[in-house]
Amino acid sequence: MSVMKVIANIDRRIYYGAVFVLTAIMLLFPIGLPLKVSPEVKAAYNMIDSLEPGDIVIINFCITASGYNELKGACNSMISHLFSKPGVKVIFTATSDQAPIMMEEIIANNGELMTGHSSYPYYEIQGKQYGVDYINMGYYPGLFKWIAALSADLRGSLGNNDWYGIDVRQFLDSNGIMEARDIDLVLSFDSDDGAGDFMRYFYLEYGTPVMQSMIGVMVAGAKVEYNAGNYAAIVPSIRGAAEYQFLADYPGFALTQMDAFSIIQFFLIFLMVLGNIGYYGYTRNHKEAKK
Repeated sequence: MSVMKVIANIDRRIYYGAVFVLTAIMLLFPIGLPLKVSPEVKAAYNMIDSLEPGDIVIINFCITASGYNELKGACNSMISHLFSKPGVKVIFTATSDQAPIMMEEIIANNGELMTGHSSYPYYEIQGKQYGVDYINMGYYPGLFKWIAALSADLRGSLGNNDWYGIDVRQFLDSNGIMEARDIDLVLSFDSDDGAGDFMRYFYLEYGTPVMQSMIGVMVAGAKVEYNAGNYAAIVPSIRGAAEYQFLADYPGFALTQMDAFSIIQFFLIFLMVLGNIGYYGYTRNHKEAKK
């Protein structure tokens, strides 16, 4: 049997099996392929890295279960980086009813329980303590209606108690958080357009910078807003998360996933070349010989 005939008649199940094996190997034993960092992700890194003591940041989760795995890498690495900045205060909010449980998981992933406490919300993240350096206000219904109300009446729309019923007025008062213009940055993790609403009511109204990390299907629209100057920075999907982890020296799963994606893309190109060799070297000639 000729080599060309063998190539032309490779069982497609071998291809599927090879893809599965290669993916598994790359996920279990990542090799750290080079990664080019895009300007928009570099802008996100620089903006968080430039935060100063006393700055107030809203971290909003507009995430559903279907988009969580795609955004988890960005959530972990960006929040870890942000919490490493001394003196920065953080308010967690959620504009998706599915988001609070994911928000709690991210907080737990990046922190540890404070001394004397055994459950949420008392986690310490890189020296930042709950109630002193950050609070979790949980889920607010209404999406853009609540964000519009938040921009008009920040304290009234936040309320006095956090997601767990704890009074947070001392935190808000001691940090001078009274109105929307007191917020220095909004970061929204989105599988719906939470950042878009913050952009309309916080950036366009008060000039507050808004950053978005979003799932893949939202990237095209987010890039339009970024190029127009409406978003200060964007971190698109798993690829953006991997770039951010590379910049932040955060050994996260997004970097591992990009190894697998890259190797499989190279392998698929190889298979296309191989298939064409088999077709032109044997299949087409065999068909013409039968005529």
